[in-house]
Amino acid sequence: MHPLFVCLSRLLLASLLLGVILGAAGCSRFTDSGDPAPGTSESVPPTPNSEALRISSEPITGSRLRITLTDLELLKRDADAEAQIFVLLADDQGAYAYLLYPANRAGDASDTFALTTYPLDLGISDETRTVTLWVLALHNWRYTSAESFGIDALASSLAVGFRSWLRRGDPQDDPLAAVVSASDGALYEWFAGIEVLGQGLVRFAPDEGWPPGEDTLTTADGGIVADYTIQVIPSNNTVAIPSGPTPVFPTAARAGYALAVDETFAGGVSAASWYEGSDSTYTNEIVDGAYEIKLRDIQDRGFARSWGSIEERQFTNYTVEAQVRLLEQDAQTAEYGLWLHYQDDYNFIYFGISNNSAYRVAVVQQNQPTRELQPWTVSDAIQPGAATNILTAETTADGDLSLYANGVLLGTFHDEAFTGGSVAFFCYAESVPTTCQLERIRIWQARSSATAPSP
Repeated sequence: MHPLFVCLSRLLLASLLLGVILGAAGCSRFTDSGDPAPGTSESVPPTPNSEALRISSEPITGSRLRITLTDLELLKRDADAEAQIFVLLADDQGAYAYLLYPANRAGDASDTFALTTYPLDLGISDETRTVTLWVLALHNWRYTSAESFGIDALASSLAVGFRSWLRRGDPQDDPLAAVVSASDGALYEWFAGIEVLGQGLVRFAPDEGWPPGEDTLTTADGGIVADYTIQVIPSNNTVAIPSGPTPVFPTAARAGYALAVDETFAGGVSAASWYEGSDSTYTNEIVDGAYEIKLRDIQDRGFARSWGSIEERQFTNYTVEAQVRLLEQDAQTAEYGLWLHYQDDYNFIYFGISNNSAYRVAVVQQNQPTRELQPWTVSDAIQPGAATNILTAETTADGDLSLYANGVLLGTFHDEAFTGGSVAFFCYAESVPTTCQLERIRIWQARSSATAPSP
């Protein structure tokens, strides 16, 4: 029999026997229903309030390796089984960083998890020989066991146990079984109250160049398929931190205007037709809650870029309200925003913001910026880094243009190159992966103007 199954079988038997012995002796802190036994004087550690629990074993002062799970799918979950995800990064020097999601409840009844907003960073140096990613999905059918142990303590115990297994364990062993077996009984009760939905690991090494980009982990047990991105962030890379709260999307109607487009992309659908496509360097697609541009590779130039427009729609005398977002905190020279009066891929008005709180306005004709209406200019109104910003553009067929960021007027301009057109969303960066999202867009058409298909 394969040693994996031997280890699991022995551990499960030990867990069940331990539960019987504790119950017979009257020492179990839980009734059959899983509720605390009445009269117990022991206090239960508090469950974290936050949805995600992220911990690093030590501060990072130099370069770091960042792993982000962009899409995780469970293939063997029962419909009524809530799932919890544990992700760990550990190196051969003893450092680790982990993520538990969700951390404030037993799990989510879902087959898909997007953990883009919870990347894991681990410091790397010349002494780092390997970094291992461990992904574990489980169903807590007796969640009170985890709460009694302490959610923080449980996650830390798994991390420390896995680190020890990396140093001394048999690589053919099942990681979770080995960690629980080495816990001297501390994790037995918790393990007896879970169902493993899938687990797997992948190792990264510097001699492979810490390969940046995207990859997929398919676990050997067939339980998980996870897409992830890899970034190496140098020690001299500065990170811009958002300076204020997330701006609120406007809700008021506009006098004299009719609402021509109102998109939230809820459920991954859109009433308008947006460009969707991909190649080896980018993916443009509608996801749940956003029109997303994911830059995945840089080829033959020093940057990555993609864009997508509302197809077969033209607007004049219109106003655009757009909620846009940059996902990666450490994206290098990231720019995103709107192309107004969009004629085609080579003719439009550029209205972009950067992750350094700057904005630019330019007239682009024949794929060349023929007029800089406003060169890159820093504004306190723009949230830096990985942040949400609301862009507003008021246009007229006479060439007038007023631009706002988060309700603050950036400037007014006049140019008669284009009298109208469509609207496009774009994303640009000098590092990958970088992801930009258009989370909400409304286009208001002046009631005196008509909206017509493009010729």
